[in-house]
Amino acid sequence: MKKPVNIGVIGVGHLGQHHARILHEIEGANLIGISDVNEEAGKAAAEKYGVKYFKDYRDLAKEVEAVTVVVPTFLHHDVAKYFLQNNIHTFIEKPITKTLEDANDLVATAGEKQLTLQVGHVERFNAAMVKLQSLVENPRFIECQRLCAFSNRIQDVGVVLDLMIHDIDIVLSLVKSPIKRIDAVGIPVLSEHEDIANAHIVFENGCIANLTASRVSEDKVRKLRVFELDKYISLDHAEQTITMAHKSSEEKKIVCEALDIQKAEPLRKELEHFIYCIQEKKKPLVTYKDGKNALEVALEILAQCKLSLNA
Repeated sequence: MKKPVNIGVIGVGHLGQHHARILHEIEGANLIGISDVNEEAGKAAAEKYGVKYFKDYRDLAKEVEAVTVVVPTFLHHDVAKYFLQNNIHTFIEKPITKTLEDANDLVATAGEKQLTLQVGHVERFNAAMVKLQSLVENPRFIECQRLCAFSNRIQDVGVVLDLMIHDIDIVLSLVKSPIKRIDAVGIPVLSEHEDIANAHIVFENGCIANLTASRVSEDKVRKLRVFELDKYISLDHAEQTITMAHKSSEEKKIVCEALDIQKAEPLRKELEHFIYCIQEKKKPLVTYKDGKNALEVALEILAQCKLSLNA
């Protein structure tokens, strides 16, 4: 059995608490410590899992081989850069950073140090999404919907970097073609950032993707639909279900079937994969380049949203 990876969690807010829980439980990970600027929350989480609390995340560098960075987006670059410079493998929640310049800096540092830098696009580890990747061959149209109610939890970015970036990453992983054109619109409703956005992406190979994200909706929706010449696939991320429709070979009708999916907690699968990549020196499923590519498209969508507001 491989030696467990000594790891720490930076930030134990809503999502970081789940990082700590999972890393405390899974094989291959040895949770050493937790850091959070909120001393009360940090100490409570550290006590819960029987590990040390570090008020200053930099002090964790002497104790660990790896960290997960679960802090607000504007802090991603500085926190991740510190650990990478200190030869520590780093998992960073999406989006990789807030700017392309910062993303390029992290990519260069990780490459130079030959470290694992994985970006937290968790939907790629959703059991239904894993199945979908094996089914999609030549998508012609993709429709994504990601809607939820408003929350004050995320205040430093709008809905594009908060929610839509999940679907941007998924679409880029499914469509193996450069982007030809992006048209997008977004408006603020309850915050100073865009709270509703729609993006229309046209690829060089003719595929079109339509992405809608909202954080001011009554219903919670996380759905994806992929249309090909001979089949249609509908996926529900929340339920981890897939329905596939295709033409009957015997008569002129559409046959629908629900596929068998072995459901699992996506974040657990994602963090297990991070540990595996460190131990086996493997390339992550979601590389830092994937994270940078998703950010680049998201920033172009944001630029289009600003143009739409000023039109």
